Amino acid sequence: MRRLLTLAAAMAVACAAAVPAHAQAAPGAKAPPATMPFGVHPSEAGESRSVAGRVILGGNSSARPVAGAWVVLHRVGTDRAGPLDSARTDAAGRYAFRYRTSGEPNALYFVSGSVGGIAYFTSPFRDKDVRGDAAELVTYDTVTGVVPIRVRARHLVVSAPDTTGHRTIVEIFELSNDSTLTRLAGGDTLPVWESGMLDNATDPRVGQADFSAEAVRFAGGRVRLFAPFAPGLKQISYSYVVPAKAKDFSLLVDAPATVLEVLVEDPLAKVEGPGITPAPQAAVNGRTFSRFLAQDVKANTIVRVYAPTEGVTTGNDLKVFIVVAALGAVLLVGLASAMMRRPLSTRSQVVATDSASLRTQLAALEESFANLEHPTAEQRADHWQRRAHLKQQLSDVLAREQGLA
Repeated sequence: MRRLLTLAAAMAVACAAAVPAHAQAAPGAKAPPATMPFGVHPSEAGESRSVAGRVILGGNSSARPVAGAWVVLHRVGTDRAGPLDSARTDAAGRYAFRYRTSGEPNALYFVSGSVGGIAYFTSPFRDKDVRGDAAELVTYDTVTGVVPIRVRARHLVVSAPDTTGHRTIVEIFELSNDSTLTRLAGGDTLPVWESGMLDNATDPRVGQADFSAEAVRFAGGRVRLFAPFAPGLKQISYSYVVPAKAKDFSLLVDAPATVLEVLVEDPLAKVEGPGITPAPQAAVNGRTFSRFLAQDVKANTIVRVYAPTEGVTTGNDLKVFIVVAALGAVLLVGLASAMMRRPLSTRSQVVATDSASLRTQLAALEESFANLEHPTAEQRADHWQRRAHLKQQLSDVLAREQGLA
């Protein structure tokens, strides 16, 4: 899944680099017909399609058009990915493209735009001719601090001891920005979000996340995020190890959490804390995890985890824990996103497709980004924004498939 998301970044980056070149026609190139809508350029052979929409600045009262913004039309497929065209919005924030499909039939076509140095994306287009809300690109003003980042779900996965005398801990957070502003970090001193790790944590590593690994820093037993956080729901996960000799752990919930999930690879495990109740066990690749849940957990709550079994795992594969945590996380993200939706954010329509198709799209995205030897900061930003967009769609689709939305 992670390799999938890389494709979009590469496309968005290539688009951004190609934008200036589109401002002027190439020598000897045919000019578009006078009757062609603003910003429309011809494309390669295939099914003829069109998209016409607006770039707007979202706010609490009314949306305002963004004039003069560069908008890029992208194609993402498992065969290839890249920008197809670009244009600048007119005084009313409008843009329009005509293009032709090509290559694999499941390729995605969508539009991106950059406002204030932050990249934003539409949902992939599912119709031949796209107009209205489906083509609307909503952007946001930025602010440093002030805007709260809420914990919609926190997942803690505790492995059994391994042969090195350690336990692997995986933490997954579903975070939301419920405002209409993109929150920025304040230099190196004011992170967008932060949280503590278990005592004696070592070897921290960033896992599946909607942010660049370079934007996540570990120091002093805490993890801190220094990346732009646009309105909406995003995920961050990381892992670390703790000494296996400890049989119990104390987790400080330092910020309110809508849902807290704890998975422990121990049949005798117990988890104690306000409102925590046992849930059905989870099994992955023959490994069983005791599962515990709590809702509306308050800040500064102490949760105690007991793992008394002394058995040692064989091959402590971190991927197993990420898969287990993702199982619970995906379902809960669907619930949280449904709860959070507001009229403005619903303009980014969820693609009517299945989870397998979305996973393939994510894999293609990751593959494309992985092929960039030295991605620029803009390329990385485009990649992670597009990655978050596709992951949100996947979460919504999985929630529907599970009957949760």
